[in-house]
Amino acid sequence: MNKIKLDEKQTTYNKLPNLFSKGKLLIVDDDDQIRKLLLRILEPEGYPCLSAANAFEASEIIRNERIDLIISDIMMPGKSGIQLLKEIRNEHPNIATLMVSGQGNQNIANKVISMGAYDYLYKPFQKKQVLVSVSNALRRKALDIQNTFQIEHLEKIIKSQTIDVSVANHKLNKAIASIVNAMSLAIESRDPYTAGHQNRVASIAGAIAEKMRFSKERIYYLRMAGIVHDIGKISVPAEILNKPGKLTDAEFNIIKDHPTTGYNILKGIDFHSPLAEIVYQHHERIDGSGYPRRLKGNEIHVEAKIIAVADVVEAMASHRPYRPALGIDIALDEIVKNRGRGFDPEIVDACCSLFKNNEFRLKL
Repeated sequence: MNKIKLDEKQTTYNKLPNLFSKGKLLIVDDDDQIRKLLLRILEPEGYPCLSAANAFEASEIIRNERIDLIISDIMMPGKSGIQLLKEIRNEHPNIATLMVSGQGNQNIANKVISMGAYDYLYKPFQKKQVLVSVSNALRRKALDIQNTFQIEHLEKIIKSQTIDVSVANHKLNKAIASIVNAMSLAIESRDPYTAGHQNRVASIAGAIAEKMRFSKERIYYLRMAGIVHDIGKISVPAEILNKPGKLTDAEFNIIKDHPTTGYNILKGIDFHSPLAEIVYQHHERIDGSGYPRRLKGNEIHVEAKIIAVADVVEAMASHRPYRPALGIDIALDEIVKNRGRGFDPEIVDACCSLFKNNEFRLKL
């Protein structure tokens, strides 16, 4: 797992950052009007802000000031925002980053997210979008530091052999699970219409796996994958996530990139399961009609096949901004219709059995 370096002062829990505190922000943009706009949005909300006209000024400020979050433009003369992001990740890993661009380029969004940026904002800004992204990034930063502290503390305990290894592993897994939940919160706070979706998918997937007699450990990691299966949507603009009407082809293509983005976010975390690959595959279909890689049959992890079924059932049974809830019966009809084509027959049968025999109830 990639580790965050802790300051010497951050060596006890009571000195770790408050999840709900207002952090100090640094706005970096060569456009004076953009800097002023962000200051007008953020300062009235209680965020202390500094600003820099270029990446060189920003580097000087972060060497002399404690900064919690940097909001940086990507395209700047002399030294780009991407170069600044690399410097921050290498030399100041406790600083959270939001990257900004006027170019609606999804490849750039994916790149900066995979490099460690917490979110990506498009110009022109919407006030709500900026405030949600800033609040989210500061919350994730605090959780990352807390969880890193917990993990490093447990590793020291294990090395000193002062605690039973099985107990330590349990606590280590619990710390990792809290990181996963923080990731889930990050995407759901950007997409209020699907709040709870990832947790409900995880519950359905876990119930299907129990029905198929998976081991407890395998079910645990399957649920974890379910909780973050849509984490890649962190790079999708909020206006697309919350659009009440039908998406254009271009907008849907942006949505279709989220499994790849999710994989890039998760691949560096050392889980005891192929969690990143499962997230990568959750929109694949056994007949090769899915995305992003058009995998078929046994090329797809069983866990990804289960999440695919659970995802469709939850989505159809729940309310969406572009339509009311369709109900569980229509959702089950959909997976049965695609049994053996898009969805694994054994998984479809297990899912239908759960609902028809009242072994599982979806709490919306």
